[in-house]
Amino acid sequence: MSTTPTTAPSSPAPERSLLQWLGIAVAVAVIVVLCITAGRWQWSRYQNKDAVITTIDNNYSADPVPLNDIVSSPQQTLDDSAVWTPVTVTGHYVPEATALLRNRPINSTPSVHVLVPFETADGNILLINRGWVPYDVDAVRPSSIPSPPPGDITVTVHLRQSEAPSTRDAPVGQVQAITVSDALDAGAAYGGLNDWPNSPAFANIYGALTDETPAPSEPINALPAPDTAPGSHLSYALQWWVFAIGAGAGFFVLIVKERRRKRREAHGEVHNPFAALNEDSHEKASASAQSSSRRKTRQVDNDYEDSLFE
Repeated sequence: MSTTPTTAPSSPAPERSLLQWLGIAVAVAVIVVLCITAGRWQWSRYQNKDAVITTIDNNYSADPVPLNDIVSSPQQTLDDSAVWTPVTVTGHYVPEATALLRNRPINSTPSVHVLVPFETADGNILLINRGWVPYDVDAVRPSSIPSPPPGDITVTVHLRQSEAPSTRDAPVGQVQAITVSDALDAGAAYGGLNDWPNSPAFANIYGALTDETPAPSEPINALPAPDTAPGSHLSYALQWWVFAIGAGAGFFVLIVKERRRKRREAHGEVHNPFAALNEDSHEKASASAQSSSRRKTRQVDNDYEDSLFE
């Protein structure tokens, strides 16, 4: 006796309440706003980086000009468009007031940058980053720091803007950022120079050394060229915006599916999510029953033929 599989009765899908729809809409709106905000932030970083790269490309390899052509007085600030401009200036170093910049590795090498004041022929003080020295056995201060050339010399430097002050502590004679005033004070304190400097100092700029004439007897590691890689800010911005579009599109698809479900229910076409599964099971059961019936029929025929020969 064969049994015919039964199909599970169809039942309408539970309908979401207005409160549930409101919760989904709010969640999607929050996601969209956060993604758009993150994308705008990455886009802003991309634009800032692109402006920096453009300035470097325009200025870094230009021919040097006298310092006074760019900055005429110690109180003058350096315009963003003039950063990395190479300039020449004549005067002499004040090595007694040398300060060190900590935590600024070069190519992943732990190192300090050597910041030495330079008194120009006009009597002004320009802080110069001469280069870098790796740490050795002393993790606080390298045991040997190359001295600058003595006497009057001419230096070529790239102009940089004074950095924002750091709140981190540093050993005596060292700083955590190239803030001109802090570096001059740290160097003077380490060298025991009271009430120094007496001359006006360029408070808003410093120089990144590229050349000294005459050259020093002991060279110092040169500063690397600035990084001009654009980074991943643009791709990150696009990804965040794609996420925002995806969240909105997903909510729209959900609404469309809900409308279609209600339309089917209104026409008596209640969707049964198990219909396809039940139909497939029915077909398999029928095929299995037919196959079993054929095997039984063959077995009866074979038994009858065997009885005729006995």
